Amino acid sequence: MNETRIKPRAITMGDWKSGPDDLSPGCDITSMAGVEGIGGIGLYFMAPGKQTNTFSMEASDDGTADEYYGMCHEFYYILAGEFTMYWGEDVAKVQAGTANKVLLKAGDLGYWTPGYKYSAKNTGKVPGTFFWGITRPAPVVKRRAVSEAPQWLKAKSV
Repeated sequence: MNETRIKPRAITMGDWKSGPDDLSPGCDITSMAGVEGIGGIGLYFMAPGKQTNTFSMEASDDGTADEYYGMCHEFYYILAGEFTMYWGEDVAKVQAGTANKVLLKAGDLGYWTPGYKYSAKNTGKVPGTFFWGITRPAPVVKRRAVSEAPQWLKAKSV
């Protein structure tokens, strides 16, 4: 058996890629590590009142969410602050914060299942940080993302 094996290693802060999240004004994202075909992990930083763009983890892309990931799994482990994750099938309700919701505080782990649209908002009074991880969808899924922050979020950041 001729198998390529990758040796275990430390991933240092110098390996991380950090910067503003161009799709969510006022938020910063750090990609810590990714494994081709498996998924990725990182950190997310958000000021009070800020909200992420909408992303869909549904079986098919109806084109209404800002990004389409396909059927994958994601988690947020809250390190600091308080977040509300809005979720459902109606993107307008998710964006407006009137959809189903899960409140998360420091020490909580939120698990986002396939089949819904999502958007997270810092609903606390202090800057918030979470550790995130996401799986990759099946290779046949065509992911989609907007090239800049969507209008509905730009209007909120004025």
